[in-house]
Amino acid sequence: MLNHGTGDHHTTRPVRRIVAFVLMLFLTVGAASSIVSAKAVYIVDDGNTRTTVESSHTLPSAVVEKAGIEVSPADQIVSSAGEDGAVEITIIRSQEVSIHYMGATLHTRAYQETVSELLERMNITLNDEDEVSIDLSDYTEDGMVIDVVKYTYGTAEAVEPITYTTERVANNSMTKGKETVKQAGKNGSALVTYSITYKNGEEIRREPVSSEIITAPTAEIVEYGTKSASISSNDRIASDARNSDGSGVLTFRSGDTLTYSRVITANATAYTAKAGARTASGRVASVGCVAVDPKVIPMGSKLYITTPNGKIVYGTAVAADTGGAIKGNKVDLYYNTYNECIQFGRRNVTVYVLN
Repeated sequence: MLNHGTGDHHTTRPVRRIVAFVLMLFLTVGAASSIVSAKAVYIVDDGNTRTTVESSHTLPSAVVEKAGIEVSPADQIVSSAGEDGAVEITIIRSQEVSIHYMGATLHTRAYQETVSELLERMNITLNDEDEVSIDLSDYTEDGMVIDVVKYTYGTAEAVEPITYTTERVANNSMTKGKETVKQAGKNGSALVTYSITYKNGEEIRREPVSSEIITAPTAEIVEYGTKSASISSNDRIASDARNSDGSGVLTFRSGDTLTYSRVITANATAYTAKAGARTASGRVASVGCVAVDPKVIPMGSKLYITTPNGKIVYGTAVAADTGGAIKGNKVDLYYNTYNECIQFGRRNVTVYVLN
């Protein structure tokens, strides 16, 4: 009987374990079933309407789908804790916005944000000179077009020529009207630094800020004659370029030139004198010495004398003498011989007072 009783005891222990396991499994399944079936209250705001939804789903997009609200892939869905234990789900509709920037058009999506926030999100930084077509505090709208005028700055260097200067030096041994280049001019060079302003990537302003000489320029030196020309009596005037003030330039057939300050029409006579005789100025009387009225032609004035028709040319002369009968617009021309004086006689002449 004892052996029989021992066998009964060993067969009942496994049965109790199976019952405990089944009971535990039932409790676990029941708890899981209650979690899935629990429903939460959601308030879905799509910007126009607010919809209350009870759902066992915790994924906001699933709740929105159950609410029957269509969204695009670009829309944003944001959830947050609402009042009375409800979950607030907000749908932020995306907006198509175009931005004209640096010569390109950027198409992007905005989410009911300010223009400033959108530009910052697009990594478009602004400085004080930049211009935006829409106020930065305005909120974005679908179809909005934003024009951004962007100013940027830079520097550039350039090697530029330095133009040589010309120095004019008087040469009293050279005839007036003549000149020669004694030293050829040569341009130099400098490294110039510029400050550059760009508008939407295009240069609109360039200003020099510094300059460094690389090669100094060499000045051109020109010598010009100051000596009065002695024009041959055989030379003839080719042209008379007269200015409105009475001054002008005589150009001769030989190419020589004389400049004059004024022109006088005078009545001329001729005179001669003994060898060695001196004029009123102290000069020895010779061809080229002319007696004048100092009130009309100052003593020492350099002259060029010819008849109006050019047939008789006395040539270059100096106002070096005076005479009792020489008053007003009269001149007396010195000749070496009495016969020359007779041949000249009395006639009108054109007197150029030279510079």
